[in-house]
Amino acid sequence: MTGLPYTRCLKMCEPSEGSWIRLAHALRAAGLTEAADQLLAVDAVTTGASTWFSAGGEIEHLFYDTDNERVQQTYNACSDAAETALNRVGFDTHSYAPDAETYHAAFLALSKAGTLTDGRTLARAALDVFPDDPTWCSDVIRSRGRSPLTYATAAGLTGPGTPTAVAARKAARAMARAAAVPFKGDEEWYEAAGIMVEVIWHAGEAAGVPPLEGRRKCQDHLRNFMAGEIPQR
Repeated sequence: MTGLPYTRCLKMCEPSEGSWIRLAHALRAAGLTEAADQLLAVDAVTTGASTWFSAGGEIEHLFYDTDNERVQQTYNACSDAAETALNRVGFDTHSYAPDAETYHAAFLALSKAGTLTDGRTLARAALDVFPDDPTWCSDVIRSRGRSPLTYATAAGLTGPGTPTAVAARKAARAMARAAAVPFKGDEEWYEAAGIMVEVIWHAGEAAGVPPLEGRRKCQDHLRNFMAGEIPQR
């Protein structure tokens, strides 16, 4: 279908252990098997869809200047295949739903880390799924996925008083607050983005890494929209 050599297509499908996979492994190690399985399933679907989109991009790169008709036909076929892969399991083709379900898993990881004396491994795995883009995080955290996840359990979180556990609980509770911000306009968009900066800050504390280290966009948002301070709550 793509017109690419078979071995090249296989190369594009090579599995890689990204942040979603690492989070699934951490969840499984912590006994959260169902959450781990669900996350692995989401990763498999999105990886399959991404592979089709990548194949279309390869064709476009190779033949754009020489065979535009072939580019369009193949790109459309690859796009259709990607859409089919997503639709088959209930995802809209272009939506935040897959990432939203990953955030659900990160919330469970941070919640679990908040009950442990040392949950740094879980917290680090959760931290790594948040990109350095607060406004993107704002859209994702307020999306439902295929089915809603109640973040209400964050209010009742309890655990030891170690810095790791306290920070993990703060991060989980901040996720719950961000998820509750409505989709209305730019004000709410930036409000939820600021709360997600809080999430990433506290998740970094729980993971034992300097908060917002290497996250330039989060640092910019903190400075430009939050007066440079993480609210103490």
